[in-house]
Amino acid sequence: MAEMAVKLKSAADRCKLLEREDRAEQTDLKKAVADAKDARSAMRAAKKELRQAREITAGKPYMLRRKFCDPKHAPLDRLWSTTDTYLDLAASAADAIEHFRDQEDREVEKLFWSQFHNSERPLSVADRLAEWAELNRLSELTMKCVMSHLWPGRSEPKSYFSLVQQFLGAMPRINAIKRSACIEGARIALARVKTYWAEMETTAVASQDSDRSRVPAEHYFQEVLQGAHVIETQCSKDAIFE
Repeated sequence: MAEMAVKLKSAADRCKLLEREDRAEQTDLKKAVADAKDARSAMRAAKKELRQAREITAGKPYMLRRKFCDPKHAPLDRLWSTTDTYLDLAASAADAIEHFRDQEDREVEKLFWSQFHNSERPLSVADRLAEWAELNRLSELTMKCVMSHLWPGRSEPKSYFSLVQQFLGAMPRINAIKRSACIEGARIALARVKTYWAEMETTAVASQDSDRSRVPAEHYFQEVLQGAHVIETQCSKDAIFE
């Protein structure tokens, strides 16, 4: 009986061990199934992200919304199209090759753009992103160059968005510079005339022709042009008049 009891206890212990192992295996199986499900979800998300990137780089409509768990972003649930002439990467590649063709010191640029010109196969997303990155770099350099001339001494924007916003103010700034250049040149010219004719009323001279003149002011434009060039050399061209 004692021997039988020992065998029964051993069998019971073995059964419990097998049950624990079975539960552990079931837990591992559930975890493996959950991991596989997560992996499939991640793969679907990656494929969707890649498809979105492909559509964006190809200039096709894409979804504005990037966060789908927060309801406050619901207004972005619409397609956004950026169709534009300047999204034609093939045209940009062709123009770049033509631009750098005769520039002997720009071999790197020539080689870079030649990779995308007359390609025998559709360009990959990575290729299109490389083109966009280079165009972005060139546009940044261009805007910075313009900004440094329009606003000398002004600190550079800290982000690309701020750079674009500042660039949008270029035309008002250019108009102010053009207007100020006219004012500065006229001020010097009128001041010179004033030294010869102290009684001159500058506002009257500037706004109307003399009653005693038989020809309009435009008649003298060519005659005074050389003097105007002299005045131009005396203008600082950096004075801004409000």
